[in-house]
Amino acid sequence: MKKFIRDNPTIAFGLGLPLVLVVLFLAISGIPALLVAPAQYDVLYATNYNYYNNAQNTLQIAVVGDRVQVNYIGSTQPYQQPRLWRFNPKTGAVKEIALLLPPGLTPNNANTGRAADAPKEPTVTTIEVPDLAALKVDSSSLAPDGYQFTSGGNGYSGRPFTGLFYSSRYGHLAELVKNGRSIRLPNTDGAYYGNTVRFIGWVVAP
Repeated sequence: MKKFIRDNPTIAFGLGLPLVLVVLFLAISGIPALLVAPAQYDVLYATNYNYYNNAQNTLQIAVVGDRVQVNYIGSTQPYQQPRLWRFNPKTGAVKEIALLLPPGLTPNNANTGRAADAPKEPTVTTIEVPDLAALKVDSSSLAPDGYQFTSGGNGYSGRPFTGLFYSSRYGHLAELVKNGRSIRLPNTDGAYYGNTVRFIGWVVAP
């Protein structure tokens, strides 16, 4: 082997450089996981939550004060319903929080190709969600421990050499990031068209 390297330095360099770069990348990308403290706060986020959900016939999820409120706007069944998740970064466990639609909604006529007529004054129905009732939630962009929620196709992953080694499709995933350390959030890998994952807030109590 030593004789081959001595006799063929160019070939050896060409074969060895990619291996050195990979080892260097793995070493550098692993440093934040060792130096940055783990995330401490559960995060609430919704999937299938497009910007057009501000219109009628949709669920709206928002933090008012320090409580999560869920309202249904309209009297017709939605074309798409958001799903709400609670993620525990300490254990990696994720739980879906059930969001029940109000009873008696009018069919949306999706099979006829014609949207249902919407009333001039939309009906707003508050939805009780037992799993959220006791939670105190902080909707600040930064968690108390300094982690930030990121999502969309901005390509930021919080890791070096992103453009060289990090597949572009993963830029659409939602993550918790802090000083280069990142935690990928489950059930967000279908968000290819941006903004279908919505941050709700950090669970600060109980």
